Amino acid sequence: MSNVKKREQISDGVYITTIHDKKFNVNTIGIRFISKVDEKKASAYSLVTRVLQTSNSKYTTRTKLTKELARLYGAGISQSVFRLGDSQAFYLGANCVCDRYALENEEITNSVTEILLDCIFSPNLVNGIFNESDFEIIKRELIDNINNKINDKRGYAIDKALETVFENEPAGVPLDGTVEELEKLTCKDAYNEYKEMLRTSRIEITVSGGGDFDETVKLIKSRFEGLERAFTNDEFVLISPVKETTAKVNEKFDVLQCKMVLAFKTDIKDPEQLKLFSLMFGGLPSSKLFMNVREKLSLCYYCSSNIISEKGVMLIDSGVEDSNLSKAKDEILKQLDEMANGNFSDDELNNAKTAVCGSMRSYNDSASGLATWWLTQLCVWNRDFSPEDAIEKYKGITREDIIEAAKSYKLDTVYIMSGDEKGGAE
Repeated sequence: MSNVKKREQISDGVYITTIHDKKFNVNTIGIRFISKVDEKKASAYSLVTRVLQTSNSKYTTRTKLTKELARLYGAGISQSVFRLGDSQAFYLGANCVCDRYALENEEITNSVTEILLDCIFSPNLVNGIFNESDFEIIKRELIDNINNKINDKRGYAIDKALETVFENEPAGVPLDGTVEELEKLTCKDAYNEYKEMLRTSRIEITVSGGGDFDETVKLIKSRFEGLERAFTNDEFVLISPVKETTAKVNEKFDVLQCKMVLAFKTDIKDPEQLKLFSLMFGGLPSSKLFMNVREKLSLCYYCSSNIISEKGVMLIDSGVEDSNLSKAKDEILKQLDEMANGNFSDDELNNAKTAVCGSMRSYNDSASGLATWWLTQLCVWNRDFSPEDAIEKYKGITREDIIEAAKSYKLDTVYIMSGDEKGGAE
């Protein structure tokens, strides 16, 4: 391995991981607040991270903050939210060029890190809470973003399907919360939730890139070491139980092309085994679903598989004419039976291995990619497992492992977005 990884615990539930490789010309600092959430907390935390991203007590407006980051050789601060099993990670991060590229020997990484830490620990407050006018603008932006998700019908169908797949589980909570909860959220409420997020979340920090991190790590530790904490550790790999009766949801929309999402569940916890099976089943141009459901039988416009391995879920999403809904569903189930019966070639297995090993190697191509990899391995799967380790494991997966995965999947949910009065695959 060309990169060097170190990990340590700063305080209760606060961890920092550094990944260094001189081939990178950028540094990335990522801070993730990880919590099991309900709709109220998801809405609040998502809004809070957006508020923190835009200003701090020194740079009190978006314009001032953006100008200062631009001065630091085009540095940036970003925000996002993503799922980790039954938890959600609310991310605030910064990126910048390595100090060795500074024209006048400026300490770019430390300066950018200071700004990021001030956004988190020294936000722009008025009368002891967030600046209310800025808060209301950002709140409206987030509500608009949620409402606009319906314009991406494929993504919307997947999101709606997941609400049923994970009904009564934290994983079913929408990533950005709900419009209803956001509308009720006051500036004071959000500030109280911000303090709760700092106090109770698991905090995973990554510093990755090609620069010298020693002073940056000291700076980060100095701000987090004194943080008041009341942290309870959570498991990330919690298999979602399959429903006794397959859930069927049909929503009517003004669409010409129906969207169908099939969700299958397994109790297998091996992420590499599930990933390789998913690629063979519907993740590649050579997969069963692409070659048969789409190409040979022309039953859909697209049909692909993806997995949420920490929950034991595989999603098949497809774009289908209404008249082909039942046929497409039946053929998808038939192809799953084909895999379970071992009706696939060694070439199909080897093609999938080649593809996935290539994607594993690509994690080493960027500082942010490596940070994402190690966060998942160390935090979710609790293992010191490099991309090279994963490649060796993928190479060792057998036909029997693929057959076992296929046999283990049970149909849990059928979600259909249709545009007619009849609609639906029985």
